[in-house]
Amino acid sequence: MKKNVFLLPTVLAVIFTVIILLGSFIWFSANTDAMIESTTSFYLETNARSQAAAFQTKLSSYVEFLELAARAWSDIDMEDSSVVMDNMSRMKVFGNFSKVTVIMKDGRMIDSGRNVLGDFSKTPFFSRAMEGLSTISDSVQYGGDDGDFLTISVPIISGGETKGIMYGQFPLSALGELIEAVGFQQTSTSLLLSGDGTILARSSGSSLVTDRILNFYDLGTSWGIDGEKSLVDVKLDIIGGKTFTIPYQSGSRERLAILTPVNMNGWYYAIIISQEVIHAQSKTLSLNLLIVVLMLSFAFVLLFLAILNLIRQNSIVEMANDRFRIVTTQTQTIVFDYDFLKGRIELNGNASFISPSARESYSHDEILRILCRILHENDRSVVSELKSIYESRKQSIMREMRIMCADGNYYWYKMTGTVIRNEDGEPIRFVGNFVNVEDDVMKEEILKKKAERDTLSGLLNKGAFTNYVTRELYYSKNECCYAFYIIDLDNFKKVNDTLGHIVGDHVISSVSQKICTVFSENDFVGRIGGDEFAVFMKLPALDKQQWRGIIGKKAAALCKFIDEVYSDGKSSVRITSSIGISLYPDDGRNFEELYGKADLMLYNSKNSGKNKFSICE
Repeated sequence: MKKNVFLLPTVLAVIFTVIILLGSFIWFSANTDAMIESTTSFYLETNARSQAAAFQTKLSSYVEFLELAARAWSDIDMEDSSVVMDNMSRMKVFGNFSKVTVIMKDGRMIDSGRNVLGDFSKTPFFSRAMEGLSTISDSVQYGGDDGDFLTISVPIISGGETKGIMYGQFPLSALGELIEAVGFQQTSTSLLLSGDGTILARSSGSSLVTDRILNFYDLGTSWGIDGEKSLVDVKLDIIGGKTFTIPYQSGSRERLAILTPVNMNGWYYAIIISQEVIHAQSKTLSLNLLIVVLMLSFAFVLLFLAILNLIRQNSIVEMANDRFRIVTTQTQTIVFDYDFLKGRIELNGNASFISPSARESYSHDEILRILCRILHENDRSVVSELKSIYESRKQSIMREMRIMCADGNYYWYKMTGTVIRNEDGEPIRFVGNFVNVEDDVMKEEILKKKAERDTLSGLLNKGAFTNYVTRELYYSKNECCYAFYIIDLDNFKKVNDTLGHIVGDHVISSVSQKICTVFSENDFVGRIGGDEFAVFMKLPALDKQQWRGIIGKKAAALCKFIDEVYSDGKSSVRITSSIGISLYPDDGRNFEELYGKADLMLYNSKNSGKNKFSICE
């Protein structure tokens, strides 16, 4: 009888718990759509801001490309149209531009075919560029068979005066690639809108917004939930320059639009998603929740049975503690619990990997002294962060730091902690753990290095090369001297056209190895274009005459090593190199200046017969 009396409350508790779980499921299912729509809206608004910022950065980089090209033209006589035509005939279209031309001071445009295309002096961008301002057109230009495009114009400045304009046409097809959103794949469409709602560009791969829709305001037949918003309300929200989510209907189809400003030309970035995606997620989530509820109910019954069993078998608890100690020792994990009122921290887990004399309990002052001793000097800011917990309102802290272990070496650990507060918001306890993440950090470091490398040549890619050189110059504090090489392959296009791209790839790989043979591991070597390479070499503490001797020997060795005939058995092509060299600090004090001077020297080498090198005087 006593046994039945003891089991009755347990059975009732299990039944009551199952009822609560089922009731929670019913309530959750009824509110799933609203919760998912709210979560999706928050995610998409965050995603839209991120994509808009990324688009602005990408498009700005093309402005920087043109500005870099304009700086290379700063020493060219822009008053002499024949000189301009000669330089334009040698200029290559770069990036995603469909056409790059130069506009002279009198408004005449000259293209790479030495053609004069007309007078552009009356255009709005011409006056802004002549005032020294770079400009992106805020509307689409219609190019007929060549395709629609935006225009980017930057001034060519020499001696503080605008001598001409570098003018690029950026095709809408490339613009569409820049606004591709990540997150919903084929279930969404990204749009770039002008201030009046005109669709300037759209992502590919989705039928949510067809090509016949030319203006965003033509998408919806009704706006808002149940059509409570007018089209005027939507336009006012856009004019207000804020990020917002708006449901709308297009006929019988339900859509969700997320809009955010681009902060460029008054443009807006928009993501369109079908509401069917949200409804499908709701059904899937409800089904999964039902399965979870059933599993939890079953698990809850088992839990009660296990508890009854554990009461009779206290030894199982000890076994669990032993397993915990083994796991924490193997993974080098320490669980901590800091009591603010007592000013003491309790540690669980084997901390002998940090110190053989580690204890299970420390005072506030003791643990701070230990942290200051074992933390890497670059990670000691975590101590200040821990001290600030009492004054701040932080609920959790997660930091990676290097800790000196018993073997005297530093290893990466992740600290994750949660602050428990009372009703007044004052911290009571700080609970968390330290986990060894050395392997994960090392893997991330390897992935980072892979991302910096050009896949074909194995050299630094252009972005990584630029970052390394810029950082080296920043930390040099003008105490060092450097040589900046630009190496361009002669006749490389003929290899691809005559021998094929497989041989062309072999040429790039072979030349990369030869460049690395000439320079040391301490020099930065990168592939910054299709057949263009760059080297940034630190010069020894010698006089300038000795520098030029070293630089000349390196360049001569490059010309000799690279000079080779490649063949496919039927045709042969001789590959040589033209090299331009600038010096830091004489020829420039930043990456752009050194690159520009070296590029001018490269053109000198090309113009004087190729297979040569030129050094800035």
